[in-house]
Amino acid sequence: MRLKPVFSALILISVLWAGPALCKGVDYSVLDKRPRLFFDAQKLAELREVREEKPYSDFLKMIKRRGKGLVGNRVPNNLIRFNTTTLRRPADGLINLSFHYLITGDFINFNKVEDLLRTFSADPNWAGNEDLGAAHVLFALSLAYDWLYDELSPALRLMVRDAIGEHAEIFYEIIKTKRLWWAQSRGLLQNHNYVNTAAMAVAGIALYGEDRRAAKWLDEAENNFNKVLGLLSPDGASHEGVGYWSYGTLWLLNYYMALAPVQGIDQIKNSSFFKNTSKFRLYASLPGFHYNVDFADSPMVDYKGPGAILRCLGSIFNDGHAQWLATEIERKKRKTSILWQDYIWYNPDVIPVSPDNLPGYAWFDNLGLLLSRSSWKDNASLVFFKAGPPQGFLAQSKGNYPGSHIHPDEGTYGLWLGKKSLVQDDGYVMKKLSSSHNILTFNKLGQLGEGGPWFRELDYKKGRGKISKPRFASADGYQAVEAELAGYYPHSIRPESWLRTVFVIDGADMVIRDKVAPSGNMLIDYPIHVARKALMVGNDICLDFGSGYSMSLDSQGGSADFKRYSVLIRPMGKDIPRSGMRYHISRKGASPFSMLTVIGRSAVGCSDSNLVKSYDRAADVAVVETRSGTFKVDFSKLSAEKI
Repeated sequence: MRLKPVFSALILISVLWAGPALCKGVDYSVLDKRPRLFFDAQKLAELREVREEKPYSDFLKMIKRRGKGLVGNRVPNNLIRFNTTTLRRPADGLINLSFHYLITGDFINFNKVEDLLRTFSADPNWAGNEDLGAAHVLFALSLAYDWLYDELSPALRLMVRDAIGEHAEIFYEIIKTKRLWWAQSRGLLQNHNYVNTAAMAVAGIALYGEDRRAAKWLDEAENNFNKVLGLLSPDGASHEGVGYWSYGTLWLLNYYMALAPVQGIDQIKNSSFFKNTSKFRLYASLPGFHYNVDFADSPMVDYKGPGAILRCLGSIFNDGHAQWLATEIERKKRKTSILWQDYIWYNPDVIPVSPDNLPGYAWFDNLGLLLSRSSWKDNASLVFFKAGPPQGFLAQSKGNYPGSHIHPDEGTYGLWLGKKSLVQDDGYVMKKLSSSHNILTFNKLGQLGEGGPWFRELDYKKGRGKISKPRFASADGYQAVEAELAGYYPHSIRPESWLRTVFVIDGADMVIRDKVAPSGNMLIDYPIHVARKALMVGNDICLDFGSGYSMSLDSQGGSADFKRYSVLIRPMGKDIPRSGMRYHISRKGASPFSMLTVIGRSAVGCSDSNLVKSYDRAADVAVVETRSGTFKVDFSKLSAEKI
């Protein structure tokens, strides 16, 4: 039997059962039967019928394997050793094992499910009860309670129900009173808010009709997510990077899809963020689709999925590119990224479409992100440039100032050849500094928000930043962005102007002009972080001998050095050293100046790159030569002409 897409049923449910927006007095009569979370009894029967068919059988194998791996050989009999990070593992394992049993009827791990439910229900302390670890447990218990309601003994069912109610009420109190940061306005664009609030809402669905408090949990969750939805970046991009995009977006969908029987999915359909976010994930994929661009605090891998996210959105928007990307990423990762949501959100009626018919670049104007590649092949190059307000123009216009995983790095850039980073970012560091990025510092100080383990949004909230919208232009063979970056710096060292203009030619070569007018006699540093194997060849830097990628600079004076650097990053909660080479230009003075940085594939290789043919500062025009050809680049006009 061919499974009718889960989404078709959800859309039908939304039409037949649509009621007013969640509020007091809403008709929750659709929640009178079980299961009710993510599917009903009819849909469950259909899900069971296709368990032997591909790709469902592949999904199930990985769901079972993931569940066993997350829980381990022995179920913990208490939660003393767990913190808010590690507690997520057995909680997520409980969901996987519960779902596998529900679909297959395989009793081999059912005892583990019962033991996990007892452990979680008997211990009142879920890693402090107020953040992600507790939310994952609350979500897991709510799903297991609903899905396995008739399978659990009355005594165990009562234990689980009481635990759900107790911990949902804790989250309700935090969200209602805004006692913790993630429940306040600064948390509305942060993954902690999505996870904790969605878990409370799912608890409300699980206990609706049994616990009178369930309706208020649902009401409070709706109030929260209505605010969130109005702040999400309409271009689909994420200020927290791709890794946290995967975690946060999955939980946004957990919420909206769980509530679909009550409120339908129009909120997803009408959201510009949800419409465009699969496109963001596609363009943020490194060539080869195994890894992704790493910026902000996100690593080169997704924290969750992203297949389930892409399949969900692909079904809602009939997006064949999203469907293709989900399959391609899983193929490259040997299906290790599969989640239980893949099984229920996969829609076989959406035909996968490769991105070969798409442009090689995308401009995400709300966050000021440019992603441009030379092709969609595995050995392509990819350029990244970032020049927008930390939280995006929309959230800024609404006075929302998130912090946390953002970096003080507006104006930075990166370059990859395949999955190999040639010009790189600092990663998930516990001290966020502009000097860790490829941008200028003034008197050793960087942009607003730097200096701590988390981005300091207070600087922007107090109106200390002055941000203008970048200019973007594109034509056949190139894209260009002009960004005034002076307003991102504190008043004490803010230059009169720092205008950075970036050209990307054929998705492979970068031409960067920096026009700087200091506000006084200042020490100005320009670090460029490049690959560990980069070498100095004459006056230029050879980034990759095989491809001929080189870097040439015309700095109009100043001193330069080229040294190895190392920084500790925490991409997966552990300190890992990241090293590379840093080309550093330093100058002191009060006079305006301009610099030219060209990074490209030399026509003659690294031995004599000769990328810059001429640079006329008065005319603001440069002539550069790369393997793509010789180009006259006019920075003031944002135009590039092949000559």
